[in-house]
Amino acid sequence: MNKTKKMYFMGKGLIIMLFVWYLVITPGVAIFCSPFVAFGFFIIPILIGLVLYAWNIPKHYKGKFYEHPTIMKIQKSRSRRFAYRKSLYSFSCAHAVIEMIMKRYDIEISQEQIFKESGYKKAGMIHTELEETLNDIFFRKALDLHAEINYYATYSQLFDAIQQDKMVIVMYMNHFTEEGYSDNAQYPHYALLNHINMSTKEEKNKAVLTSPSFGSGNKNFTSGKYEGEITMPLDEFLSRIYPENYLLNYVEHKKTQTESAQINIWHKFLNFLFKFALYTGYCTRIVKPGLVIIVEPKNKK
Repeated sequence: MNKTKKMYFMGKGLIIMLFVWYLVITPGVAIFCSPFVAFGFFIIPILIGLVLYAWNIPKHYKGKFYEHPTIMKIQKSRSRRFAYRKSLYSFSCAHAVIEMIMKRYDIEISQEQIFKESGYKKAGMIHTELEETLNDIFFRKALDLHAEINYYATYSQLFDAIQQDKMVIVMYMNHFTEEGYSDNAQYPHYALLNHINMSTKEEKNKAVLTSPSFGSGNKNFTSGKYEGEITMPLDEFLSRIYPENYLLNYVEHKKTQTESAQINIWHKFLNFLFKFALYTGYCTRIVKPGLVIIVEPKNKK
């Protein structure tokens, strides 16, 4: 089951459950028991939701990013770049990332070939599919590499991975500049981490990434020296891998600026379901913030 179906299934399932709870069960309790018991049935889901939200929303985990100090033996932060490949479709960033990783080992594999492995053009991949697809390709190509998902990423973890020449895929909320989406649209996005640095000098607090869908219209990032490369202030990077509410509120998966008013309304409803599911995922920790996938040689594990 692909990403979109999972998210819509979760969103629709919860909405149906709440619909039944409030319009069938709660009135039934009021009729056959008492209004006081019915009020308890009414308020319990709200309280549960508020508690989950208060304890598990990503901003509460942002502090983990700086928990472990980086290894000070290495004085100079390392930087590298990847052969840029642009996403062929709006949601094929994971496929483009795989293409760039394989190019680093002089292996040509097209996004169309990767589509046959996992994901599809209108929904892309979830992180578990990306991890599994990478490991399958590594196995078939006889590469002694292993991809592994890590949650609650820290600065030290990312910095040290770069120093050891491991490849780091980060998932963050990206400003979505595709045609047909609103100016504030955001969407979960994969990119490769080239460089990360924290310094006493403000201008050096930055993350540098190779993004397969970077465009000149992206208002939050500065273009880098090489094609597809973006420079992001470290605070901005942190707010996006541990998404803040304002980013989650603008998540769009479907176009809302088509020529049909009816389609726009329907797509706004589908986007609401997607956002509802995403919030639910974060609140219940089904979806965990600070998600990165680290690719390293098997013998270093």
